[in-house]
Parts: sequence; C-alpha cells; structure tokens
Amino acid sequence: MANKNVNGVSSNGMVDLTTDAPPEPQSPELKRTMKNDGTFWIDYDSFLMGFHNVDVVLAFEGNHAKSFSTNFPVKKSNHRCARAFELSAVPRQPGEEGSCSQVEVYVMIIQKTKRGASRGRTDRKVSYKACDTGILVGEQLSSNKERLGSVDGRFFGVNRNGHIKLTLDRNNVNRRLVMPISFGHPAATDDERSFVVRVVSDAPLFVQEIPTLPKMNLALERFCFGDKILSLSNSGTSSHRGVQGTKTMLIEQKTGNTHLFKVLRVDCLAGGGGTVLLFLIVNDECFLQSDEADISLSIEINCRGMICRTADGLEKHEVISKGKKFEAAWRRFSLTFTKESRSRLLAACVQSGQDFQMGSIKCSKLKSTSELGPMSKFVSKQSKPEASSKTKPSQKFDNYQEFGVFSSFDTSTDAFSSGFIDLSSTFNNTNTHFGGRQDEVIELYPNPSGNAHNVDQDLNAAIMASIMENQSGQNNTTENNSSFDDDMSKAIAASLKDN
Repeated sequence: MANKNVNGVSSNGMVDLTTDAPPEPQSPELKRTMKNDGTFWIDYDSFLMGFHNVDVVLAFEGNHAKSFSTNFPVKKSNHRCARAFELSAVPRQPGEEGSCSQVEVYVMIIQKTKRGASRGRTDRKVSYKACDTGILVGEQLSSNKERLGSVDGRFFGVNRNGHIKLTLDRNNVNRRLVMPISFGHPAATDDERSFVVRVVSDAPLFVQEIPTLPKMNLALERFCFGDKILSLSNSGTSSHRGVQGTKTMLIEQKTGNTHLFKVLRVDCLAGGGGTVLLFLIVNDECFLQSDEADISLSIEINCRGMICRTADGLEKHEVISKGKKFEAAWRRFSLTFTKESRSRLLAACVQSGQDFQMGSIKCSKLKSTSELGPMSKFVSKQSKPEASSKTKPSQKFDNYQEFGVFSSFDTSTDAFSSGFIDLSSTFNNTNTHFGGRQDEVIELYPNPSGNAHNVDQDLNAAIMASIMENQSGQNNTTENNSSFDDDMSKAIAASLKDN
C-alpha cells in the first residue's frame, strides 16, 4: 500500500476517499463539505452505468436569466399559443462599463422530465409523454398592435427542450414578441399542462407577459410566407440545424395566366422539427372576379408516428400497415374541405412519438355540388351572373375566437401594397419562390438512427404507390381530373355550334 501523508494523499498523488476524516482535495473548488448542496462524488464506472447521456449547459458568467411559467393549450383548442412575452433591451445606463450595444439573447422552452412530471402525483406509474413545441418570434409594429412585421422561429418536435438565439440593439427601441406554439397535447403531466420559457441574456433585458395575444393565424402566415428576422439565428447542438419552411405546391388553378388559388405544403421537419403545415392561398380579388363559386378539396396524408389537427380538432386516421417492434404504424388521414374561399391554414401534421416519418400528401379538387356534368355549364350559361356582381366570398372561417390559428386572412392587392403580407411572388413566380419545380419532392425525414427507413414487407400497395408517386414527382391533379370533362365540353360546344 502506498504511504499516505496526514491529509490522506498518497505519495503518487492519489487521494484516498475512504478514510474517516475526508482529505482536503487538491483543488479548493472540489472541496467536500458533507452538506446536501447538490454536489456528490461518484466513481467513473458507476457514472457510466447511471448516466447514458450528458448535456453541457450553455451558460456564461455574468449572464442574466429568468424563467416564466406557461402552459400548453387544451386538447381541443384552436388557439395553439397560451401566453406570449415581450422582450426589449434596457438602454445603456450612465456610468455603465463596456461598449457593446448588442444584446445576445437565448430563448428556451423546457418541458418537465418524467421524474418532475410525476412529483406529487399518486399515479407515478403513468408514463410521461412530452409534447411538440415551437417558438415564433415576431417584430412588433408600433402602428398596429395586432399586426406583426417579420416573423421567424423554430419548431422543435417532441423534444424536452429547444432554444433559439436572437440579438437586440440597445440603441434602438426594438421589441420582440416570443410566442410558444404547439399543435399536439401533452400526457401524464399536471392539470395546468405547464412548461417553462426561460430567457438568458448577456446584458439587462426587460421581459413582460403581454395581456393580449397577437393573432396566431397571421403570425404563422408571416412565418411561412413573410420576411425573416435577420437578427435571429439557431445556435447550439447539431439537432437544431437545418432549413425549415421549405414549400412544395400540391395543386393550383389558373384562369388564363393568373392564379386563383394554390395549396402549399410547408415542411418544418429539418433538425427534428417534426411539423408539416398545409396552406390554402387564395388570390382574393381574382377569385372574386372569376366564375368559381367556391373551392372544395380532398387531401390524403400518409405518415407514421404523427397526428393531424384541423379546425375541427384532432383528425381520426386509418392504420395502413403496422410497423415492426418499437416502430410506429403507417397512418392515413383522409380530409375533405368544402366551400373554401379564403386563405387559411388547412391542417397541421406534427410528430407524436420518437419514431416518426412523413410520407406523401396528395391533393385533388372536388367537383362543386352544383355541377351536374359537362352539359350544366351550357345549360346555365344564360342565367349565370356577371363576374362584377359576384358576392363577397364566404366568411365561414373569419371568426378568430372560434377557429384561432385556422381562421382565414386576407391576400388582396391592398394587403400586398401595405407590406402586411407579401404573397405576390406566390402567385406570380412559383419556381423562383419555392426553390424548384412544381413537382420537386422534399426529402423524407430520416429515423433517429440516421439510416433510411426500410418499409415493412407487408406494407400494402396503396402506401407504397403513394410514396413512390411522391418521390417520382407529382402531376397537375386539376388537369388530370378534368381531362375527360374538357373533351366532353369541346364535343358539346362543337355540336351546339353546328346546330
């Protein structure tokens, strides 16, 4: 045995921690106090058996931090943001040291752990299920409190925590609104469905909860189609990297060279985001002057480990194929939207488990109930009202209190010129705005292991054909569905002309 000195330190520099009187560690920062101060000693082998993952806290000496309690919306609510917070930099004070005028801010969402969720509960055996989360950050316009300027943000999927980084200028009065958003619902947590929003900054910051939430349908529209906040970035681990907001057109309809409407898929899957949004964008003024009475759509969504929410709540699904052990089954959501006439969010598909994958989304236009066939357009031609006398589109989803994030919004020429919404390129130039061809396919999100998902052998032909169709490119559904009717219409028109 090596010789020990009076402090319990051997001649070779090793410290004996088994003595009755604990020795003085060589570093004063590791001094054993024998108090319940959160510090403990553990040998390396026991550490490896007890801790499989280690997170390094992003913290700097002198930072300012404050946590704010908030909560997830109830399961059936269309208002997917419960609380919002305003951030503003504190102006430089007289005599303050330092010359930096930029304030670096981290905004984090932190959900409870399984242990924290079960604390104080009688049903401790109930497993805890985290919820999908996201953060939208908007620039507040001083001229109109209900409207936001640029909106940026991040979706984090089903992760216990996630964060974004932004910069504030202490010399300018610029405010940021932080809006936590979620489309799913937590499980086995407290009655308030609570989680924490934590703000960390390297300089004094003024944070307050705003009494009136901004309209989240407009905030989400600005996030998907508006300008981004240049001072906001995503920082930290590699799981938060990647481009979110990639757009793909599912279906469109034109009258001449003018678009009447489009259905767009907005993917926020990168970096584990786990969220896909489906938008109907209507050219209000052109649609009002067209012969279209309304828009009826059929949408089929194939995915696994995901849920789908619309204005009617969480949608039911059919199981197409069961997955292997510990793998999620393939689901199909069949949605129908009738008498649509204004732009709005149609549906949101979000991650509901650790194993998930987004498959194909197919959209087709349904025939109006008033159309009985190709002959009807000639029979009713004389009685059709003039385009100028067409009434205003239906206000079916205008009630924000009822429909929340799924309520409709304007996409008129006045809206374009005011800068409130910039969708002119959406209607004028699809290829440059959406980064590729109309049939460009978005890469499917890989499984957590990083390997491509191998579809089960028993996956039926329907889902396989659906996925292959999405990977090989999509055709214009409107033209395919109406080809037979167009041929019939030409034949009938020629017959009437001869008569």
